[in-house]
Amino acid sequence: MFCPSCGEKLTDPDQAFCSKCGSEIGAPLEPPQKTSQSPPVSTYIPISQQISTKTSQPPPESTSVQVYQPKSVKKEKGGPGPYSIKCLIFALISIGLSISGLVIGSSSMISSIMPMMGIAFGFLPRLILAIVLNIIGLIFGIISRVNSSKAGELEPVNTVEKIGSILAIFGIIINAIAIALALIIAPILFFVSDSFGPWDTFF
Repeated sequence: MFCPSCGEKLTDPDQAFCSKCGSEIGAPLEPPQKTSQSPPVSTYIPISQQISTKTSQPPPESTSVQVYQPKSVKKEKGGPGPYSIKCLIFALISIGLSISGLVIGSSSMISSIMPMMGIAFGFLPRLILAIVLNIIGLIFGIISRVNSSKAGELEPVNTVEKIGSILAIFGIIINAIAIALALIIAPILFFVSDSFGPWDTFF
C-alpha cells in the first residue's frame, strides 16, 4: 500500500498518516458488493380460491339452550274424594231447581192465558218464584263446576266427578235459558196480550 500524495510505501496497512510527507491516509475503498434482491412475492389470491376457503370454514358452534319440558303425568283412577262428592250433589241440586223453576214458570204463564183454570196463586208471584229458583240453581251449577276443577287437581280420576261435571253444565245451561225466557216472555204476556183475565189474576 502506498501514500496517495508522495508515493511512499506504507509499512503498516492500518497507518493513518504518511511517515514521509505527513498526509492523511484515507481508508481504502471497498468495492461495492452486489446485493441480491429477492423478487417481490405476489399476494394475489384468485376469487375462486377465496370463495372455496370461505365455504370450507366449519360452521360456528350452536349456542342454543335446551328448554326443559316437564312430562305430563297421567293420573291414576281411584275413589271419589270430598270435592267430587260436592260436585255431584251441587249438580243434582242445580238440575232439580231448574226443573222446579221451569214447571212453576210454565204453569204461571199457562194460568195467565187461561184464567178459568181457577189456580188460586197468581201469575206474578209464581213467575218471581220460578226466576228465584232458577237463579239459585245457576249458582249451584257454578259451585259444582268449581268443585269439579278442584277435584281434577287434587283427587284421582273417578266417575262421580265426571257425572257431576256433566250435570253441572246441563244445570247451568237450563237455568240460564229459563231465566232469559222468563225475563223476555213475562213482560210480553203482562203488557201486550189481550187474552189475559182481569188484573187481579196476576196477583
